[in-house]
Amino acid sequence: MALTLIIILLIIYCYTLLIILFYIEIEKDPGMYDENPEHLRPLSIIVPFRNEAEHLPGLIGDLVAQSYPAHIWELIIVDDHSEDDSASIITSLIDDIPGFSYLRLPPGKSGKKAALYEGIQKAKHNWIIQVDADCRVGPGFISSHVMFLERHPSDMVAGLVSTRKGGGSFLETFERLDMLALVGSSAGSFSLGRPMMCSGANLSYSRELYLETRSFDPEQSTASGDDMFLMIGGRKLKRTLRYNSSRESMVETGAVKDLRRLIVQRMRWGSKTGAYRMPDIQLLALLISLTNISILLMPLWMMLFPGMWPWLAGAYLAKSLADFMLLFRITGITGSRADLKMFIPVSLLYYPFFLVSMLGSLLGKQGWKKPLK
Repeated sequence: MALTLIIILLIIYCYTLLIILFYIEIEKDPGMYDENPEHLRPLSIIVPFRNEAEHLPGLIGDLVAQSYPAHIWELIIVDDHSEDDSASIITSLIDDIPGFSYLRLPPGKSGKKAALYEGIQKAKHNWIIQVDADCRVGPGFISSHVMFLERHPSDMVAGLVSTRKGGGSFLETFERLDMLALVGSSAGSFSLGRPMMCSGANLSYSRELYLETRSFDPEQSTASGDDMFLMIGGRKLKRTLRYNSSRESMVETGAVKDLRRLIVQRMRWGSKTGAYRMPDIQLLALLISLTNISILLMPLWMMLFPGMWPWLAGAYLAKSLADFMLLFRITGITGSRADLKMFIPVSLLYYPFFLVSMLGSLLGKQGWKKPLK
């Protein structure tokens, strides 16, 4: 029994030390934002989507309002066989905008990866910025990306992702803090030189890297995960991968509408872990899972080891403090520190949420935006 207790404490403290390391390594880009970068870089923005009639007008409006010179970049919107009014809406929005184009995947091709490939094949420029259709961006989004590349030449750059602020519901705050915990870990891991995760909602890369890393992407077995497989391929090829933590380059995604959709989303994210074939990424996923399960079972451990409750309570508090530190750092960068007032209830409810999501990802097969029935 003593060995069991030692293993539990070792798992929790290893996680705690890793999160503190991520906290220390998160870098806020010290460069000043400038609406007019000295060196203009031509680029193509690719937006793959399916059934996003509700969100596309907002993203198009944000891109039209960019401060970056319009003649030097293009937008390619790729439709993965949408069944709503997306096609008619998007064509009416971009019909008279030079450099904005709409593509629809031909019959026989489907999925986010196919949509991305179609867009990149049609792109005029070598540098690609990938954005999700439900995102909103600020007017300095493109300029900030270009300025970061001027200061930090890279093959791939991951960026900040948060959720839009709405009515301030508990679910909205829960989702944002959960996402920002992942974003903070991602930013810290990039700074350590061992990127562990990234999001295709805000990702830029060279066309050469994209083409070179396609062999690392098991397209037939995983419907999504293009962002992670691109990052993993870049790591294996020893390319330069960086993280842009400038708030101007941040994207904000739409919050989910209910808890069930949030769980399904997290199930979809977690279901791809086994296909990554990167030992440190899979070990990180295992460490997070074991830590969260250990914390969830903390009442059981205290009953089994009644004389060791101070050690168990100390491990729980240390883990919670590390999580809070990471969120304190990343919410300061993203401008959402007010959400931390809900840290305690969010952290308590996170553990059963994680368990349900983890079991769902292990037992179910999730595709790209699989419809809810």
